[in-house]
Amino acid sequence: MKSSPQRQIEDSRLFSALFDELGEAVLISDNTGKIIRANRAAPKILGMSEMNLTSFRHDDPIWQAVYEDGTPVPTAELPGVRALREARPISGIEIGILRPDGTLIWILESAAPIMGEDGEVSGVIITFPDVTAIVKQRQELRELSAQFQIERDRANKANRLKSAFLATMSHEIRTPMTAILGFSDVLSSELANRVSEQHYTFLRSINISGKRLLNLLNDILDMSKIESGRIDLAEVELDVDAEIDAAVTPLTWIARQKSLDVQVEHYPKTLVIEGDRHRFGQVLTNIISNAIKFTRNGSITVRTALVTENGSPIVTVAIQDTGIGISPDFIPFLFEEFRQEHTGNTKEFGGTGLGLAISRKLVSLMNGTIQVESEQGKGTRVTLRFPLVAVGRKPVVANAPKSAETSIAQPAPNSEPEETTDETHVLVVEDNEETQRLLGAYLRGHYRVTSASNAKSAIAAIRKEVPDIILMDVNLPGRDGLAITRDIRAGTRCPKVPIIALTAFAMTGDRQRCLEAGCNEYLPKPATRREVLDIVARVLAASKTPAA
Repeated sequence: MKSSPQRQIEDSRLFSALFDELGEAVLISDNTGKIIRANRAAPKILGMSEMNLTSFRHDDPIWQAVYEDGTPVPTAELPGVRALREARPISGIEIGILRPDGTLIWILESAAPIMGEDGEVSGVIITFPDVTAIVKQRQELRELSAQFQIERDRANKANRLKSAFLATMSHEIRTPMTAILGFSDVLSSELANRVSEQHYTFLRSINISGKRLLNLLNDILDMSKIESGRIDLAEVELDVDAEIDAAVTPLTWIARQKSLDVQVEHYPKTLVIEGDRHRFGQVLTNIISNAIKFTRNGSITVRTALVTENGSPIVTVAIQDTGIGISPDFIPFLFEEFRQEHTGNTKEFGGTGLGLAISRKLVSLMNGTIQVESEQGKGTRVTLRFPLVAVGRKPVVANAPKSAETSIAQPAPNSEPEETTDETHVLVVEDNEETQRLLGAYLRGHYRVTSASNAKSAIAAIRKEVPDIILMDVNLPGRDGLAITRDIRAGTRCPKVPIIALTAFAMTGDRQRCLEAGCNEYLPKPATRREVLDIVARVLAASKTPAA
């Protein structure tokens, strides 16, 4: 049944109203592609009047379109043209259209053919919402992502440069420090009771000052490792009082120079916590050294206790001094890197302001806390808190892996080894003459020593006589010590000779690199006489022990 003329008119009006009020643009063309009708949104989006718009065809050259990557869209590929040509719908093509005023807008264009009663294409209808805001937001996100990538690459490069600089600085400072500390140790040992007290004090001062410089370097390297998350801590049981005694003993000499009394008050029973022995000792040394430094007269007391906090047993280590105290205004900044209360050209106290910052981070990594209470003019108390592991028993010694940050050459509990020269042959491969002479001074009297300064002379020395053990400097001119080690391990002359890596580098991963290259052990510089003799003796003993 056909509609009445009135109904057709009403339908036409309803269609026109809906057509004009649609939020997205709509164009209708005939079968030649000429635009015959546009709703209100179309000319607004395209930036032209409806009259102008209906004078164009879909393939008119005025339509300058581009894809998002900037590639021009050929006229034949415009959705309206394709829908007419292919007699099928073309959906969701995102393109940029250049308006007559030169601005670029983005649309999401779809086109569908209008089929006549005879089955032929009689026209096409095109719809396109304005998606300029979405496209621009996406482009901005891409630009931000690209910028972020650039900044991240720049930061990574800066971090690599910083690591390289720190490694180089470590090497360049540790190499001369090896000679300064080593020879002052040798002289102090050999000249004890043979020179005046004044001259002996001079030697001790050289050694102590050298160790202070080394501690400053270690602080800088430690902060870098902690910041980058590349610090490894061992988890072993520690006797708190024994560790305190070990940390206090070398500091009492410094305290005596200032006429200060250092007292240690132990808990009646053994207190056991879990942590890294080297790092726990470092924290204690930092805090006790600060107490000595900022105390002009009086005493420093180290006191251990067992308390209960929130229902859990906690071991506390309190370091109390009678020093100058800390301003209440500065206490909130006490653990910030490089922050010092006493600064300026005339400051009385030295230091980098890193010791407490490092200590707090290390304590936190060992599941502990650190608290400071102070009163100006009366003194400061620093309290460390750690979860209790056991009380009244000795720590359980486990075969835990050594901390990568800890020197593997632990001093022997005995005093200096006896000087009994045997025929054990030690080859020292070291390019620095001072370090070469120092290692010779350490080893002679215990072993027969020969030296080489580079890869060529090292190989020549091995061909002449196979050594019983090799001390191999890593940073050699030309081919480095690790390359020489790999050659020795791959060869037939002495593939199983024990090799101890010596390096002035002290960055995370150095020890592992040396072991992977085939070294038996790793010894960072500067190393003391006892450390060198101890590690050589241990490695030699291990090499002679039959494998299980």
